Amino acid sequence: MGAGMPKIAVVGHLTIDEIEVEDGSYTSMGGVACYASLAARTLGADVKIFTRVGKDFPRDYLEVLEDAGIDLSGVIVCENERSTRFRLTYMGDQRRLRLLSRAGCIKLEKFADELQLLDAVYLGPVAWEMDTSSISKLLGRVRRVALDPQGLMRIIDEAGFINLRRIDLEMPGLWILRISGEEAEVLTGSTNPIEMISRLKRIGAEITILTLGRLGGLIAHDADVIRVPCYETHVLDPTGAGDVFGGAFIASYLDYQDLQWAAAMASAMASIVVEGPSFKPLTSPRVGDEAERRAEKIHKHIEIL
Repeated sequence: MGAGMPKIAVVGHLTIDEIEVEDGSYTSMGGVACYASLAARTLGADVKIFTRVGKDFPRDYLEVLEDAGIDLSGVIVCENERSTRFRLTYMGDQRRLRLLSRAGCIKLEKFADELQLLDAVYLGPVAWEMDTSSISKLLGRVRRVALDPQGLMRIIDEAGFINLRRIDLEMPGLWILRISGEEAEVLTGSTNPIEMISRLKRIGAEITILTLGRLGGLIAHDADVIRVPCYETHVLDPTGAGDVFGGAFIASYLDYQDLQWAAAMASAMASIVVEGPSFKPLTSPRVGDEAERRAEKIHKHIEIL
């Protein structure tokens, strides 16, 4: 790990994902903690994961992260728990998500002192492993906290299927809010991306990132809003694209302090991960070089709204 590179923690459950796409089905590692950490590490960041898994979590999944140079000393393996496990079924542009099992909660206060020493913390709950109260307390102690609220907004029905609910996300001191279009629609009550980003800005994050899949994304910083396009490619598996966008944006923004370049790199990295099954495209040789090549093309087409 290079001296001077940004030091980032990603906090949230590593998951076991049973993924069903048009071309077949497979089981793989998942979660924001997986995708965002691999994306940030690919761009040179010094990354540590804080997570909680059960004894059923495959050792070879952790070896993937170790081989990438990610610090796993914050991984807690609980002998009496099962890991968080999802079944993801894709039907065209629609996704159905079912929770099969869930690991225990992650207590942010236990490692808040360590998080204070880092350049940024990316909170990526997927199954209520942290709550808004503990996150708010962390904001008073850690200078740059980014949040993907997907796991806070989820509710589960009797069959285990996941739906979304509207929650209060106003958290003074939040650095970045990264949210999907589906989640933003529930939070804001709007289907118009411009209206969505305008209403999401009221939550109070310094930077608001709205990812929109094939439509790219909108990013608000202070009074400015930019539109970053999606790099056109064949989508095999869209799992984790938004998580990759968030992790890549944080790493690139901390490194270059350039909002538009960070947006371009994030979009480029997201376009790479969807080309193969689950996280695997992120482990391909020279993926960073390919991301930079794509980012240069994307950067030329960023619009200031």
